[in-house]
Amino acid sequence: MLQRIVRYCFAHGSHKPTGPIFAPSVQDKMIYINVYNDGEFERIPAYIGESLLTALRRFRVTNIPGDCEGGEQLDNILENPVQTNTFGPSCGSCHILIPSPWIEKIRDPFYLEELIINRQDYAVAKHSRLACAIKLEKWMDEMEVSLPINENSENM
Repeated sequence: MLQRIVRYCFAHGSHKPTGPIFAPSVQDKMIYINVYNDGEFERIPAYIGESLLTALRRFRVTNIPGDCEGGEQLDNILENPVQTNTFGPSCGSCHILIPSPWIEKIRDPFYLEELIINRQDYAVAKHSRLACAIKLEKWMDEMEVSLPINENSENM
């Protein structure tokens, strides 16, 4: 009975399917990140919309502890960088380097990210970012990321 109702609605309604209806596959929601870590290369899969730190931690990439996990209400920071009622990242242990041309395409860091990067003990470069503040997008497929060796962090 339900099938006949659905067929009738599609046949007589304005929403006629033009072809087979498919749900998006996992592959459509996935990208790959190339990670250079302590002289070694890893290619890790990541999901569009998650933070780079989440992908790195899922695959247990060493030298990136990410102690604060992006701080409080990270999703709000990634969606709306001018969120006034959040603390954001607080430790800076997920410091990464993103080479050209990728760094030019990524949005500028918001003020909390800049504050954390500038107060750390490690050498800051113009390519320095925090992995917890990078929201992965489709165009970032095959992006290259380098993890600097931080003497203050322990290998996980």
